Amino acid sequence: MPRTHLAETTSKVAGYLIGFAKTVTPKAALPGMTRIFDRTTNSAERLTGWRKADDVLVPPLRIRLHIGPYFDPRAFKMAGEANVAAFRDLAGLGPDARFLDIGCGCGRIAIPLTKYFDGTAEYQGFDASPKPVEWCQKAITPRFPNFKFRVTDTFSQRYNPSGHAIASKLSFPYEDDKFTFAFAGSVFTHMLPEEIPNFIAETSRVLRPGGVTLATFTLLNESRLQAVLEGRTMPRLIYRFGEFQVRTLADPAHFIAQPESWIRKLYAEAGLEIIEPIKYGTWAVPTPESLELERYHLGGSPSHEASQDAIIAVKRK
Repeated sequence: MPRTHLAETTSKVAGYLIGFAKTVTPKAALPGMTRIFDRTTNSAERLTGWRKADDVLVPPLRIRLHIGPYFDPRAFKMAGEANVAAFRDLAGLGPDARFLDIGCGCGRIAIPLTKYFDGTAEYQGFDASPKPVEWCQKAITPRFPNFKFRVTDTFSQRYNPSGHAIASKLSFPYEDDKFTFAFAGSVFTHMLPEEIPNFIAETSRVLRPGGVTLATFTLLNESRLQAVLEGRTMPRLIYRFGEFQVRTLADPAHFIAQPESWIRKLYAEAGLEIIEPIKYGTWAVPTPESLELERYHLGGSPSHEASQDAIIAVKRK
């Protein structure tokens, strides 16, 4: 039977309702209605005890749902903190890093890093979606000037349908050899096959020699393919798209799994040496090893048995 989870279902329903409200609200009234909606949902979260009164570094529901199944703000915080623990425990992230957050969203990783990083660290994040980035620029950067966010106006059918840049040709807006650590959390799971090689190559370009990258995927190999084809995964990726498996053929980048052998080849071509073994998640075939790693919520999902596969790699010197 397909695995379904409350966090995804609740967030999807709430997202549909918000989307419907936007379609029936006159465009001129949207800014005012958005402010009212944010104040109302923030107040409701405080009343339920989900949000502390002084918790200014938690984005409103409208923004959280734009980037993940975070109807509950506590799940948003928990997932970010767990990911930062993974950076430290599995990939050796130090408090003085030069950190790049590829697909930074609304600060799920940045917010816990404000507590972990010292004053010498630098954080840079970019995303194709303007609204989450704007929230980060207003809420996080004024309090933590070493945390910077920017929009790359990249087209995405789901996240930025009006974008003009093409992901397959995008040059990350940073100089060569700048960062000591680069993270891409559930980024490659939402990219078309022709876009992925460029993002892996660009990750390598902006990393210093000896720098580390941690990225999450839903990888296809012999041990997972049967479960994928039978729809026993979270998410369900039952449709074939060339050598890939997708959630829907109407929008293949909505969620996509790639052959592990192909990803390994791209890493090698980019000069990124994978630290073995790959940290396989629970999204397809839960194992004792993957269940042990689930506490890190790699990929960002707060649900049980939905963590993604993590590739940790080092840029060759």
